[in-house]
Amino acid sequence: MSDGIKSNLSSLYRVWEVSSLRGFAIEWLSPEGVLLSKRNILYEADGIGCSSMRRVGAVSRPLWWSLAIRRRLVQRALRQMFYNVLPLADGSIFVTYAREVGIFRDGTYHRLKGLVRPCRVLRGAAAVAEDGHVFFGEYLDNAERGPMRIYRYIPGDEDVSVVYTFLPGAIRHVHGVYHDPFDRCLWCLTGDVGEEARILITDDGFKTLATIGSGDEGWRAVSVQFTRDAVWYAMDAEFTQNKVFRIDRATRQRSEIGAVDGPVYYSSKWRENLFFAVTAELCPSQDGQSATLWTVHDGALSRVVSFDKDWWPVKLLPGTLHFPLGPGVEDGLYFQGVALDNADARCFCVELDTG
Repeated sequence: MSDGIKSNLSSLYRVWEVSSLRGFAIEWLSPEGVLLSKRNILYEADGIGCSSMRRVGAVSRPLWWSLAIRRRLVQRALRQMFYNVLPLADGSIFVTYAREVGIFRDGTYHRLKGLVRPCRVLRGAAAVAEDGHVFFGEYLDNAERGPMRIYRYIPGDEDVSVVYTFLPGAIRHVHGVYHDPFDRCLWCLTGDVGEEARILITDDGFKTLATIGSGDEGWRAVSVQFTRDAVWYAMDAEFTQNKVFRIDRATRQRSEIGAVDGPVYYSSKWRENLFFAVTAELCPSQDGQSATLWTVHDGALSRVVSFDKDWWPVKLLPGTLHFPLGPGVEDGLYFQGVALDNADARCFCVELDTG
């Protein structure tokens, strides 16, 4: 591997770059096709290896703005990128981009109304529920600890609506809303400090919320993964040792799987294997300056590969690994490096090492 990318740390897998996709991000991946982005433009293709891409459309921006974000550092500093890309049953595509939400219909981008204020939604943190409605929460700095909102989008509408509001002082922000395909409910993760760190669940579209756990950084998480018998997450702790946990579906009891080298934002699942990506945030709980991909395979936790943070400051984006949304494909787990040395805006694939 090239400089800045540490050699494969698990004998189970090999990691290789998809060089044909350099500069693109894989946003949605399924056996039926792939959605990719480059800056504010969305593309579609029949598969990862397809030689031709078709333009879906672009998020509307003035010409000078579109030219400015051609510089990767400007794009990173202004967070001018897609965070969620979700194909819906009616043929439209729901997206969150920078601090807005919108819909692509027939190649045209429509900015959705209804946000109380512009807000970001973390990557992969918007969920399509059983009824086809999309749920997402506000992610803002919220240092003043004001109210924070959960929104719903109903396909075909031109706006979003508030379905739940966390009272002032309850949380700092919403880390994500996730659809559980086994119990057919939604999980909601919030942060950051003390009782603000919560893992919640709703089975009625946020009319009511039940708390799975809260109270310290052990319950501070950004993403979750679902298997038939358990729910899995890794901590996003700033000050304490980060760990991976398993919550048993039947008992709701939590068990520790193992420790990782820093806070985890994003996670993914490939076949029966779970993957958790440590972010190079350079916070007190971080051991080193790398974004590390961890896996849980047959109940055991091990490192897969590690990428050094690039030399640009974290405020221009921490070093992360971005996974596509969607069910994925059988041949491997794909991800994009962001703000990483010799890996920024580059796509990689993890596959089982059969050699």
